[in-house]
Amino acid sequence: MEASTADAGGASTSSAAASSSSGPSTSASASASAAADSGATHYLAKRVLRGSAVLHVAEGCFRSPDSADVVLAKETSLELVAVGDDGVLQSICEQDMFGIVKDIGVLQWHSRHIGLIPQIEHKDLLVVLSDSGKLSFLYFCPEMHRFFAIANIELSKPGNLRHQLGRVLAIDRESSFVAVSAYEDKFALIHVSVCQSPHGSGRGSVKSRIICSWSWEPPDPIRQGWARLLFCLDDGEFHILDFTSDVEGVKLYTFEYVDRSLPCKPLLWMKNTMIIGFVEMGDGMIFKLGHRRLFLKSTIQNVAPILDLAIADYHGEKQDQMFACCGMCPEGSLRVLRNGVNVEKLLRTEAIYQGVTGLWTLRMKTNDAYHSFLVLSFVEETRILSVGLSFNDISDAVGFQPDVCTLACGLVTDGLLVQIHSKGVKLCLPTVYAHPEGAPLTSPICTNWYPDITISVGAVGHNIVVVATSNPCCLYVLGLRSSSPYQYELYETQHVQLQYEVSCISIPQEELRPDNVTLSGGERDNFSNNPSADVNVRKFAVIGTHKPSVEIISVEPGEALRLLTIGTISVNNALGAPVSGCIPENVRFVAAERFYILAGLRNGMLLRFESEATEHYFPGSFYKDSSIPSVTAFLQLISIRRIGITPVFLVPIHDSANADIIVLSDRPWLLHAARHSLAYSSISFLPASHVTPVSSVDCPNGLLFVAESCLHLVEMVHGKRLNAQKFSIGGTPRKVLYHNESRTLLVLRTGLSGASCSSDIVQVDPQNGVLLSRYKCEPGETAKCMQITKIGSDQVLVVGTSRSAGRSMMSNGEAESTKGRLIVLSLEAVESPRESSSFIPTSSFNPSSHSGSPFHDIIGYTTEEFSSNSLCSSPDEFCCNQIQAEQMAGHLRSLSHATLSGAVLAVYPYLDRYVLAAAGNAIYVFGFANENPHRMKKCTVGRTRFTITCLKTFASRIAVGDCRDGVLFYSYNESHRKLELIYSDPAQRLVGDIALLNCETAVVSDRRGSISVLSSTRLEISESPQKNLAVNCSFYMGETAMSIQKTAFRYRLPIDDDTDPVLESAYNCIVASTLLGSLFVMIPLTSEEHQLLQDVQERLSVHPLTAPVLGNDHAEFRQRGIPSGIPPILDGDMLVQFLELTGEQQQAILAHALPGKGPRRPVSVFEVLRTLERVHYALN
Repeated sequence: MEASTADAGGASTSSAAASSSSGPSTSASASASAAADSGATHYLAKRVLRGSAVLHVAEGCFRSPDSADVVLAKETSLELVAVGDDGVLQSICEQDMFGIVKDIGVLQWHSRHIGLIPQIEHKDLLVVLSDSGKLSFLYFCPEMHRFFAIANIELSKPGNLRHQLGRVLAIDRESSFVAVSAYEDKFALIHVSVCQSPHGSGRGSVKSRIICSWSWEPPDPIRQGWARLLFCLDDGEFHILDFTSDVEGVKLYTFEYVDRSLPCKPLLWMKNTMIIGFVEMGDGMIFKLGHRRLFLKSTIQNVAPILDLAIADYHGEKQDQMFACCGMCPEGSLRVLRNGVNVEKLLRTEAIYQGVTGLWTLRMKTNDAYHSFLVLSFVEETRILSVGLSFNDISDAVGFQPDVCTLACGLVTDGLLVQIHSKGVKLCLPTVYAHPEGAPLTSPICTNWYPDITISVGAVGHNIVVVATSNPCCLYVLGLRSSSPYQYELYETQHVQLQYEVSCISIPQEELRPDNVTLSGGERDNFSNNPSADVNVRKFAVIGTHKPSVEIISVEPGEALRLLTIGTISVNNALGAPVSGCIPENVRFVAAERFYILAGLRNGMLLRFESEATEHYFPGSFYKDSSIPSVTAFLQLISIRRIGITPVFLVPIHDSANADIIVLSDRPWLLHAARHSLAYSSISFLPASHVTPVSSVDCPNGLLFVAESCLHLVEMVHGKRLNAQKFSIGGTPRKVLYHNESRTLLVLRTGLSGASCSSDIVQVDPQNGVLLSRYKCEPGETAKCMQITKIGSDQVLVVGTSRSAGRSMMSNGEAESTKGRLIVLSLEAVESPRESSSFIPTSSFNPSSHSGSPFHDIIGYTTEEFSSNSLCSSPDEFCCNQIQAEQMAGHLRSLSHATLSGAVLAVYPYLDRYVLAAAGNAIYVFGFANENPHRMKKCTVGRTRFTITCLKTFASRIAVGDCRDGVLFYSYNESHRKLELIYSDPAQRLVGDIALLNCETAVVSDRRGSISVLSSTRLEISESPQKNLAVNCSFYMGETAMSIQKTAFRYRLPIDDDTDPVLESAYNCIVASTLLGSLFVMIPLTSEEHQLLQDVQERLSVHPLTAPVLGNDHAEFRQRGIPSGIPPILDGDMLVQFLELTGEQQQAILAHALPGKGPRRPVSVFEVLRTLERVHYALN
């Protein structure tokens, strides 16, 4: 994500304003400027981080009969994951349900019912109960990479009533019956098979403690009549019950204590003796069951609940990182959240690599596990470094021409490397100095091949080299032969003149074996009979031309060059670009369910081509025994996406033909090769010009980026499902603020176990979670809220507290009789953390030993250490519980305080000279005599009917949220020292949080899971205090948002004009965090965009490919509990599915007739894509 904030003049800076120390804009002209920018009434809401709180879990064979898949149900979404032998959880896909999941189960379908329904043959079915009122049977479709509904059985009306069927689910072990019940009074039994009857099972109880969760051991066919049950108690104890069954019935055989950990709910016992346990407000765990012991294998990140959020661009990476207060004591933590695919930053060199034109890593032999050489090409130079513990310059020992720019290079056969430059092609056999298996000679063995004209592009494959020239446009194919040991020669095998110049060449780097591609029909049968056989496919290369086109040519030895298939890039289509922009910069062959060709264009577009042939994996002309003389099947353009405005480069993360691909343009992306259409995610890293995979003993999954003239060594961690770093700081962190001046975080904690205090305010280093300073509340006092404000020239922290450990409000919404304090703390002693703490390389690499290495002078990424003090320690966790108060650098000092009637639940600065405090149902206005923070005085007090839960200001406007009357707008009359009610909420709501977009518009969340935009109908102040706010639009999230931040997203593509009208409201974006761990972003739209996307959303919500799989009405779900007639906020999660479809499917969606509605104006695919890609680009 890329965010910015606006100052009074509208200029942008690099960080979001959601948590800045200066607070909201309070200049005298702010109200006037807000009138010109009245706030957008059309919004699109998109979930950028799905919730991590797992409520249900189930295991089954959803992808294939042999797969061990696990489904995590997170109330509003389903995630399909797999657990490896090392105990690491890997995410396969996650899908929004557009409904609330109540329970899940598995119908074991993979071993029976053969031939009844082809698409679910050999697969288990996922059974889901939801608020749709239907029992849903889902199957997983690998091609679309998502679940689809095979059936939806209506049980009751949609909703959440306790007496309606569809709340609790049970399936017998034979998958013959499905039992469904309501929470109260109703029960139903559904027969799903006629072949077998259900078997009985025993039930027992143990002690009087509460059983949090339980899971049966997967059935073992060898141990018939035996069953084991694992359960967890509320104190974290795990026990196993062994049952046996005979003619006398079910008996309890043994009762065994296993281990103690954190209380888990839910629990899953997998077939490979792995145990998955999920902690309600902390990280989950994966255990290996041993003898009377649970061995912790890995942790499962869980950021729920997110109690507060702060946004900052701390590292200057031009993307937001969010600091979140997550979890509850004892698992409360501070998390650093970033969008996109996470990479582990290991090392960075000095900025000495200007002008890099190419970057490659090479192996010495095809079957080597690790790379041996790193090739760096510059404008007039080529360097080769060894890969290993030291990156030494070994250019002379390898033999590459050092004074030229390398166009391409590669391993042509074991031990022989090829360099392609503009003058010729050089074959090299390195010496033993460069590699232990090199030639035992003093200098490398080299041979050259020179054409008559300049080479423009080239590629290296197995025993083959292909180069192209530009004037004239020729293509050369070179072979390799050896006359004697250490005597090698490159020779021309084929040569052809082309009509158009070649812009790029790619050769698949591996043989197309059956384990590397997915075949169909007779091909699969042939390989099942002869698994060792190779695919009978001609050797081929993929080229891009200036026609422009993408072509696959045969380079099979002994045959003439021939065109196998071609895909034309039409200039007169939706690309809307000149011919020069449509020329392919990079092409790549990908072997998936169907083979396809990726083409990255010079204008920043990414294209996917597939073959029109359907009878075989490849068209007929690809096969060696084919006599087809000409092209019979063309490449069809399936999908078009804009990545940026700079040329697109495609780099696979390993040599496999089905490897995921890093896409470089304006920023790096990770393209998921096995996905349908074009599906990619942003990589949480700097914009880079080059990248290459690098594998060594110390870093087997490394990536080397060239960015900002530096080499960056990073590692992509596949086990990470969330891009989040964890700081275990103790207690329950409830509020967090980012302090710009010191570049540190201020965190409010409760639930501390120390005897001296149970609540405090701490200053935290955001790089490593170290506690720098602290303010301790008095014994029995709990901090509730805090805000940074400026009094005169001093910055202070204003804190509200409660002096009672009980509730702050009664059940009817009225305030409890208690006391609280308003405390002013000095921030003068708050200092920036030591710079040296951020310049430490990770322990996996020791740069000090890298003599001659480009990583010798490290500019540094933070060390990540393991903590032994937590049950959920991980490489991303820093544990700071052991830091004592006396070890901190300083203490936050109290300047003044005031005791108030009622717990102070909200504070906020006002007009740069006041502080507002909400205590109970009272609003206090405090000033400071002579701008002195030591002299706080009460100016006035106003009251509402019910307890105030939140408080925000914008210029002269005050927005108050209470637990019954919703949002109330006030203004403060300084001359009369009086708070005046201006506008009130038209509906009752228990407010979660408020964000003011301007003086007249507020975004408010309620505890029922909805978010709404409210505004006044006119700017004139009404004399009637009952003047209601108008609800502009609403959206039901299904999750309670406890924190709302106003921020800015650069909601445009790089090619957009800076005068685009959408930028006028770009600073009215909203970020909302929920108790389930989700992050929602609301982006303003123009009325034209809203109308366009609303039409698309309606079609997507009913089309079979994209409709909610739970069978519910999408419009009813997103408008649940919202009065009729209120315009909807568009659902970005529904709309983004449009980007994942092929062009043909997108056309079908837009042509889909809506039932009960008349004909609508035609909508072009390009128009929809351009609008949605703006959203996708901004949020990634």
